[in-house]
Amino acid sequence: MSTQKFSAAEREAIWLAHGKKCAYTGELLDVSNYHIDHIIPEAIAKDSAALKDKIAGLNLPDNFSIHGYENLLPCCPRANYQKSDLILPHLYYFLGIAAARKEKVKSNLEYIEKRENSGKAFILLQQHLERGDLTPQEIAEILHQHSERPEAVFDLIESMHFANGSEVKSIAKADIESLWDLAICLGEYYIDGLPFTNEEGKQIFVQTCREYEFAYEQGYLPENNAILKMSVSFNQRSGLLKSLQAAKTPQQSFISNPKVGVVDLELLPMSLFPWIGDEPDCTELDATYQKMVEVGELVVKRISQNSLIIEGDVMGQRLVEVVRADFNGDGIEDILLFEYCYATGGTLGYGGNRILTRKSLDGKFEIVE
Repeated sequence: MSTQKFSAAEREAIWLAHGKKCAYTGELLDVSNYHIDHIIPEAIAKDSAALKDKIAGLNLPDNFSIHGYENLLPCCPRANYQKSDLILPHLYYFLGIAAARKEKVKSNLEYIEKRENSGKAFILLQQHLERGDLTPQEIAEILHQHSERPEAVFDLIESMHFANGSEVKSIAKADIESLWDLAICLGEYYIDGLPFTNEEGKQIFVQTCREYEFAYEQGYLPENNAILKMSVSFNQRSGLLKSLQAAKTPQQSFISNPKVGVVDLELLPMSLFPWIGDEPDCTELDATYQKMVEVGELVVKRISQNSLIIEGDVMGQRLVEVVRADFNGDGIEDILLFEYCYATGGTLGYGGNRILTRKSLDGKFEIVE
């Protein structure tokens, strides 16, 4: 039986970092009833010389800890009982999984502890208020002093969804760093991430925005067109987090009163559309989506309060408004969009972010590069 004790926060952090699944069977785990297994059995630690020899024999780093997150995996009770103190044949494989999730466990733990501390502080303030130690005005002043500044919080028009089931509808600048390490929700079949491959054929799996950025920096790319399409979710959300890190509260706006956006086709410049090959003759400098619809070059397939799907003969485009802020530092309110472009008669698909601005009440949207 394990002698190492884990806090509730550690259990949740490990559970989330490994996708809520048993590392050995792949089945979903209940956070309140799962085991944490030591890949290299904890029993070896009783003999320090044997442990040192084992670590050296496996060519593990000198700072490898048998009680560290690099040696811990979540598993169902049945699998843990069957494994007991055995060393599994595919030891390096499981050590690799644990090592890859170590930083994610640590970042999850920081987020969970921050969340719990905030909750405890709120309860404490409530108790002081009920006892009469503090007046409502004093409570309000304390909350004002220690809360995020209004300009540091951004309300999302399109929520972010994560693999742990959470949904983020507003983002404070102080929370952006932790969002880089949460697994993106990609659907039932890609919940464990997407495979990216480098020129040597080595493969890694990408689950978070930080892992996505690292993969591209190290020369890892989606291995086929299907994975490329799925990776658009990472591209869009990484771009969103980067943009919000630099975003500011706008000093003036030409898009809020009256409110305009992607549904206003007469304001969208044709330079925004993903033409392939020769552009139609009528795409002069002042051409808009509305004009191209009127002449039959574009067809609106779907339109809603904050999204648009529109198609030409060869290419289609989906635009979704995500958040409004000043993204380029000029003091004017802009719109950040998720964009997905696709071939209407093929398998091509790609996407990312676009930012639109409007510099006067009678002007069209302009693309912020």
